Amino acid sequence: MAVTDTLRSRGNLSGWYVRPAGSDAEPPRAGTRVDWVACQPVQDLLEQGKRAGWRNLGTIGNEAHLKRHGDHTGHSKGKTRGVVYAKDTDVPQAAGQALIELCRIPDYDTTYIDFFNWRGRQYNSAGRDVGPSSDQHLHVSVRRGHELTRITLFNDVVAVMAGTFRKAATPMPPIFNQLGFIAGAQLVQLPGDPAIWLAGRGKRAQVMSMTELKAVRAYLRSRGMDDTTREVVSLPGEVVT
Repeated sequence: MAVTDTLRSRGNLSGWYVRPAGSDAEPPRAGTRVDWVACQPVQDLLEQGKRAGWRNLGTIGNEAHLKRHGDHTGHSKGKTRGVVYAKDTDVPQAAGQALIELCRIPDYDTTYIDFFNWRGRQYNSAGRDVGPSSDQHLHVSVRRGHELTRITLFNDVVAVMAGTFRKAATPMPPIFNQLGFIAGAQLVQLPGDPAIWLAGRGKRAQVMSMTELKAVRAYLRSRGMDDTTREVVSLPGEVVT
């Protein structure tokens, strides 16, 4: 199956245009219809950028782009005909900085990036500044040969911004399975009683060891919940095991 057919079968963004009058001498000539589809990295950036709340500034270009032969067209010079290799995105300052940081991590794969532009500078796939650019927004161009490559770039940028990139998720202690819920769970204790309970929603389960207590507190913190033990005058709820 042709690359363009595979991309369309995945449901990637697609369309067509007619090369405008006054186009440059590179093929196809003016008046030619070009059917296009977004390469997989561009499609992934579209979806991940939307989840992040970043404004999409474009994939397929306007008439000025279509008169030339760059990556915002389906006829980018030296690349597969019918594939769009670029996306423009309005990202916050921290996101552009996080992208550069990611590209400079030796074992982080950016081989699918041809180059990217941001804040008036152009960078290569290793995050090295290689010269000026007229773009102030984030422009990412994909390298030929990576039309079908799936990527997590914007997800990883968000993780870098949040300080969670490559940090192992805190495992959920089994006591939460006993309760059957997470939100609303609170550590409680009677005054003077060494027993500590995880309680809420009319249920409670006893924390059986200091090791388990540490694990419960770490998990509550990882979810932004209160990890302190609250003193209560009576123990709430049905005991579950």
